[in-house]
Order: sequence, then structure tokens, then C-alpha cells
Amino acid sequence: MFCSSCNHPVEDPDALFCPDCGKRLHKENSCAICGRPHQPNARFCSHCGTQAGSTIARCWTPLYCKGSGSAILPGDHHFRCDACGEIFLEQYHYHNEPLCVGCAEKQAAAGTAVTASPAESTTTPTAQPVSGPNLTTRIAESDWALIHGGEVQLGSPPGEKDRFDHERRHGVQINTFEMLKTPVTFAMYDAYCDARDMDKPNDEGWGRERRPVINVDYWSALIYIAWLRKRTGWHLRLPTEAEWEYACRAGTTTPFWTGETITTEQANFDGSLPPAGEKKGARRGMTTPVDQFPPNPWGLHDMHGNTWEWCSSEYDAEYTGMELLSACKDTGNPNPRVLRGGSWSNVQSVLRSASRNKFGPNLHFLKIGFRLVREIK
Repeated sequence: MFCSSCNHPVEDPDALFCPDCGKRLHKENSCAICGRPHQPNARFCSHCGTQAGSTIARCWTPLYCKGSGSAILPGDHHFRCDACGEIFLEQYHYHNEPLCVGCAEKQAAAGTAVTASPAESTTTPTAQPVSGPNLTTRIAESDWALIHGGEVQLGSPPGEKDRFDHERRHGVQINTFEMLKTPVTFAMYDAYCDARDMDKPNDEGWGRERRPVINVDYWSALIYIAWLRKRTGWHLRLPTEAEWEYACRAGTTTPFWTGETITTEQANFDGSLPPAGEKKGARRGMTTPVDQFPPNPWGLHDMHGNTWEWCSSEYDAEYTGMELLSACKDTGNPNPRVLRGGSWSNVQSVLRSASRNKFGPNLHFLKIGFRLVREIK
């Protein structure tokens, strides 16, 4: 989204004011007061009660973060800076000091101690989070795997069984990053829905908690990531297609990280139609908990099977470089995005490390989930 006044890019989906020029942002089909998306044909906001199209609050007026222009929603930790008196989201807090990052930098540049002045401290309360109880993201530091950068041959060699022409073999260089060890689970995504008072995606009756979240379209995954970035301060995004295959292979060159073949004791897929010469396996017909099967050599679970996973890259059948790029910010681009990994309903050959798929970003499906990359700064 771009500010209509100064054309400044605004990444935060909760932002109601441009962080650059301070003008109110005009977002279609959203409440002008609290920023929540309107339900179809709604006459009033279901969250704050403001009449659709009105800029006059009916019963609730949110605070706004001075640093980002975001509306501070229920559950968002925020504080008041002792130096400037403005309200900021917790990500702008300078360590444990009652200061925002901007005021701390100004004091450091002036050669003064990074602390609030006594005069201001007597008139302004000590900074404390003034929001409600913290709603956990259900993601811990131990849930991340460090993926060291290196070279990888993407695609499949001409002799690989069941390969397609769009799997052209070519080498790329990948930088170091961190990847969530499992797909995003229902527990993780439901915490976000609870924090924002949103409807939760359908689990098809298979269960939630440790199962991978499904029925989430590409754009909804990006909004979740933006919320998680704001809550944690982490540099998060979807993996590019190249990063995904690099992480899936984990240094291997075979069709699967397990070798030339894979079984339904190693991954969740349709094993009822095995390749010639192999034993028939299970056909579960649904998702399974994300840590039910062994991880690959780099500690990543479910890189083969369970759900297809959204990648940030736009699909390019010619494999000419878009696999290295992210299309996340290209919100006006309706072209298909890449899916990787195969799902519970696919046969073994579809789960290969080089296997590629695509899907429209506006669509969701019971076979599609996603996982996260955390950039190392």
C-alpha cells in the first residue's frame, strides 16, 4: 500500500496514518477509525461501531503509534515516551529505558545520558505497557533453524524420474537465513486471530493446535506476517522459491532429502499408489501434526508432504530468476505464486524437492499452508 498524499510505501496493514507525512490513509472496505476490514455489505464496523464511510468515532477511538502511524489494537503492547510524551508500539522501546528509539538516538547524538530528564519525569508517568494482557504468538526461539547460505542446483537433472520441463537445472547462490522448523500451525495462527478478533480458518474437522494451518490465501499469510513482525520486531517474510528448495534439499541432490524414494513413515502423502516395485503405504486423507515425522538434516519438518507451502515468488515456468525474488509487495499483481512441497493428497512423485506448483494469491485451499523465514540482520 502507498500513501495517496506522498506515495510513501506503508507496509503495516494496521496503519491508519502515513508514517512519513502523517496524512490519514484511505483504505477501501475498512473502518476509517479502527482500521478493521468491513464485513461484506456492512453498514457499521463490527469492532468499534462506527458507521461505514464515517470518520467520526461512534464508541471507541484508538491510540496511534507515532513511529508507524498504526492504530494500536487491543492486545498490542505500547508505551508513552518520557522524553517526547508520544505513544509508541513496543517495538520502538529503547531497551528497558522509558524512551522511544528516536529520543534515545537524539540524546546519544547530543552527548547526554540516554535517560529521561528529571523535569519531564516529574510530569510524565514512567513508561509502562498500557495495553491488555500479552497474547502469545505461540512461536519460540527454539522453533527456528539456522540455514547457512551456499550454492545449490535448483531443479532436477534430465534423468530424474517423473520430472517436468519447468524444473530446469541451474545453480544459484543463497544467503544465510533462519526458517521456521515446521509450517505455521493452527495454534500460531489462531493466536493472531484471537488478538485481532477475527474468524479462524476452517480446519475441515481434522483438528487444530499442532496441525498446519490451512485455508489461508497468500495475502492473508502476508497480513499475519506483518502482525507478527509488529508484535515481535523480527524481520519476517515468506521464503523465496529458491530458499525453499535449498532448505528442503538440506545439502542433498537426490529427488527427496531421504534419498531416491520416501515412505509414508517419513512423510504424509498418498501412499496407496506407490511407484512400481515399492510397497503400498498409508493414505491418511488429512493433515497430520507438524512434528509427527523426522526432520531433514537441517532440522526442518514436513518439507515433503502434509501441505503445499506458499513461497513469496511469482511463478515463472521458464525459471529465469524470479525464483530468487519476492512478489510480496506487488499487491496489484494477480499472477500465480509458487507452491512447494506437495500435500497429504498427492502421490510420492509430487513431493520431490524439485517439484513446482502454482496457485492464485487470492485463493485458499485445504491443501495449502505456509512457513516463515526470519532474516538475519
